[in-house]
Amino acid sequence: MVYTVASGFDWRWALEGEAVPGLPVFCLERWQSTYETTSRMVLSESGVEPPSPGFLREIGLDLSLEEADLGYGWTLGSPRLREAIAQGYYNGLARPDRIIVATGSAEANLLTVFSTVAEGDTVVVDMPNYMQIPGLARLRGARVVEAWRRAGEHWMHDPAMLLDIVRSHRPRAVFITNPNNPTGSIVPLGLIRELAREAAAVGAVLVFDEVYRGLEHEGGETPTVLEAAMGEGATAVSVSGLSKAYGLPGLRIGWAATNDEALWRRMWAVKDYTTISPSRLSEALAIRVLETGAGRRLVERARMIAGRNIRELERVVSGSRLRPWRPMAGAFVLARVEGFRDTRLLAERLVADHGILVVPGECFRLPGTLRIGAGRESLDAYRREIRELIEAIEAIAREPGACGS
Repeated sequence: MVYTVASGFDWRWALEGEAVPGLPVFCLERWQSTYETTSRMVLSESGVEPPSPGFLREIGLDLSLEEADLGYGWTLGSPRLREAIAQGYYNGLARPDRIIVATGSAEANLLTVFSTVAEGDTVVVDMPNYMQIPGLARLRGARVVEAWRRAGEHWMHDPAMLLDIVRSHRPRAVFITNPNNPTGSIVPLGLIRELAREAAAVGAVLVFDEVYRGLEHEGGETPTVLEAAMGEGATAVSVSGLSKAYGLPGLRIGWAATNDEALWRRMWAVKDYTTISPSRLSEALAIRVLETGAGRRLVERARMIAGRNIRELERVVSGSRLRPWRPMAGAFVLARVEGFRDTRLLAERLVADHGILVVPGECFRLPGTLRIGAGRESLDAYRREIRELIEAIEAIAREPGACGS
């Protein structure tokens, strides 16, 4: 059956089609970009609402750009910005001359895939996940082996199974999102070290998308893969950026930090084909964020907003059809929807009839679930939105045969 909404959004194409030959359609991004500018209520984002200019000034972040250079910058990113990024990795785990600044973590992921994966390679991908990496790996002609987390309270990997996958498949690279999107689960340092040991033994590169580091709801900051790799002789890449924990997605500043010079040089060469260099205006602001206490204040703000909203969501949805799993990190909640098998159609009805945009679990290959954003700055507004979401789901559920219920 082909599911199509009035706007022309075709679910079969989104889930099974190709953007161009060899490149799967990116379901989540197709869904969001189709509706995020026209929806009345956007609950599909995975980061926190960006801070106002007033808040940025209040925490001492100078927004003036009178002295900004509007020429081309460094392909690698400015030396000063790379130094500031390196300072964010404790104990000298990242070196400025092994960092490449990208236009968001999405470009950093692309540079990493194109620099590590070739046709015929096998790669292991953490699942469920943001589906950019498996899409790009397939475009490169790689065989993708999925390492699924166990559904449950914390969506953790079975350590023995994950290590056996690496041991038996001997992949070219292992891609993990830590903290995970959409579950908010965190891989502990002990397992990362074991994984680094196995990766070193089989010659695999460990690539961790760590863009949600800093948005933890309990405990300390998520360990970086560079820490585990350092002691085990593994090649590793940490991808991150200013979009999530800092709440500054509009700057489009991301990066890839590696401990391997040859891999760093390959990424640099690939970047010659993409965006050439980051925006000098964005770099100027990013340097101020990372060199001052403003960065710490932004992360504290994001963690406060996400944690508070997730607790409120759990309280408000109690007794409703939404059954959330509590995330360990992130500004989103993955929730099962009681009585709904097809959350594609539910999401369609929510946006078409109620103007409410959420992400259906089918975009993560998790039918029967929704990913709900938790980054709204105003708690009162967020509470109203979650209540409206619950009421809309209940209204749809009362219709005969709604969404396969």
